[in-house]
Amino acid sequence: MPRGVARNLSALPTPFATLIRPAGTLAGRKIMKRSIAAIFAAAVAPLVLAQNPEQPAVIVTATRLPQAQSQTLQPVKVIAAEDIAQAGQQSIVEVLQSLGGVEITSTGGFGQPSSVFMRGANSGQTLVLIDGMRISSATTGTTALENLSLAQIERIEIVPGEMSSLYGADAIGGVIQIFTKSGKYTPGANVSVGAGSYDTHSASAGINSRADKTDFSVNVGYFKTKGFDATKSSLPSGAPNPNNNPDLDGYRNANFSGKLAQHLDERNEIGFTAFWSDGKTHFDNGPTTDDLNHQTLSAYSVYSRNHINSIWQSLLKAGQSTDDLVVTGAFPGSFRTTQPQFSWQNDVKVGPGTAIAGLEYLAQKVASDTDYTQTHRTIKSAFAGYGGEIGKHAWQVNVREDSNSQFGDHGTGSLGYAYRLTSGLRFRFGAGTAFKAPTFNDLYFPGFSNPDLRPERSRSAEAGVNYQTGNNRLTVTYFENQITDLIVFDPATSTPQNLSQARNKGTELSYEGTFWGLKANSKLTVQDPVDESTGKLLPRRAREYGSVVLSNATGPWRLGGELVASGARFDQPNEASGTRMHGYGLVNLTASYALDRDWSIRARWNNVFNREYELAQNFNTPGSNVFVSLQYQPGEDKSSATPPPRGAAD
Repeated sequence: MPRGVARNLSALPTPFATLIRPAGTLAGRKIMKRSIAAIFAAAVAPLVLAQNPEQPAVIVTATRLPQAQSQTLQPVKVIAAEDIAQAGQQSIVEVLQSLGGVEITSTGGFGQPSSVFMRGANSGQTLVLIDGMRISSATTGTTALENLSLAQIERIEIVPGEMSSLYGADAIGGVIQIFTKSGKYTPGANVSVGAGSYDTHSASAGINSRADKTDFSVNVGYFKTKGFDATKSSLPSGAPNPNNNPDLDGYRNANFSGKLAQHLDERNEIGFTAFWSDGKTHFDNGPTTDDLNHQTLSAYSVYSRNHINSIWQSLLKAGQSTDDLVVTGAFPGSFRTTQPQFSWQNDVKVGPGTAIAGLEYLAQKVASDTDYTQTHRTIKSAFAGYGGEIGKHAWQVNVREDSNSQFGDHGTGSLGYAYRLTSGLRFRFGAGTAFKAPTFNDLYFPGFSNPDLRPERSRSAEAGVNYQTGNNRLTVTYFENQITDLIVFDPATSTPQNLSQARNKGTELSYEGTFWGLKANSKLTVQDPVDESTGKLLPRRAREYGSVVLSNATGPWRLGGELVASGARFDQPNEASGTRMHGYGLVNLTASYALDRDWSIRARWNNVFNREYELAQNFNTPGSNVFVSLQYQPGEDKSSATPPPRGAAD
């Protein structure tokens, strides 16, 4: 199958206790559920303990306006650069799984196609932004997360739930916005080198500073690994895997980001942002060919932020992103997506709240050696909203109209409300609608497409409670999402099809805080993502998954441990026979030591018990492996347990 279509398949959608008992048995599954719940409960039990206040995170993705994390009407998760550094991980999807609490899939090791699922939605139904720019493929409909380097990231904001009323198409499951390093908030300089299992090596360096009225940032990185064999040698039936090539499937990536901001005065700022990532990934597509993906992601933008007067702020941004994929081997091909983008957002203080209104333009252009019937479409959008807080009451209302040149007009809206019972206890409610247009592969890829597909539409509702005391924050959210005309790849016809309706109901529990000298970050999701016509699980989605991350800082040492677990999943629709993937649980360990104020050494041991597990059927996953890095970052006191300011708004 051509790699351009295989990428779509990957974008579809053994716990700790089962180290003793197989996860595939009924008893094993019950133990897995109880183990996740018990470990999560153990993490949240000391909620009433530590009360050391820290600077609250400032979120911009939830409403397109800066606001404290405690004021948002969604259960937003922020992952800061220091969190990423302490984790010592080398893959963004694994960081999103362990620290962000999202569900992931991957067809092999480093550089292999990887995806995330949020609230049971397809991977293409989660919108990924980099510094406010869409950077995705119009052919596959997803962002190549496997080619995004952690070395360039200042913070990540994860907002689950329907967000189309703010961001348009693709935000059915939620939004993940990645902010690259800047001269405003990132420490002045950094250098890091590392090495680990699978002959893995990395290096990165950056300068982030401010001179008078100018902020500037330049960061570069390089990563290389020989990897391991991405595909299994045999199928579940025992037959040889026809796609397997018993070689090492290595990966190489070079990356860069830069920012320049000029403050004309206290009220006006102009700037430029740039991002570039170039990855080469070897993969298996048969025993006799050396197959290679060469993918380049890039984005640039210019902007002008202006305070027109005391109540009106304007942000004007224009730019372009590119996803350029060249495949060599058994099924060679080239797929290039170019997306010119323009936005104008206005924020106006009105009464007790702030109103937003704006216009957006997005063009999607495909250039390929594959004969697509259509290669261009445009989306013109207008959006407005109003949010604020009076006493114990808070609200947020948003509406948006998107005019797609292929599929006409789509209106979406959302409504959120919260009531603060006490200073630390808050109840919240929300509802919204969203949509996603089919991709160019879905519609036009020769032999593997369906030109009669309809856009996916969804309605959702959620209710939750936030409880915060000191640094400890507990969030519980019940959600319900119904997707009409969900697009799922049908292996029987080798084409995508619209399901009549899919539904996901579930509960998310998360805890962040400190107790007994431990810093904790845990999340558990229990859900039921099914095709309503059959009651069967959607592909590659589990009924329960979660993570617990604990760390302790004592003097120059910081030690940590992670448990990441998932229930059983099916690799194909309708729980097709022979495609069941067992639940799994992984234990990872981390350690760091501050050699002095400027130098530190960090180590990570993944999959400590060397458990075999699957994220996609017939594809291998990493065994027990280690990675050690040496970091130089002048001016930061790494022996202090007090974290730096988090999540400042761009």
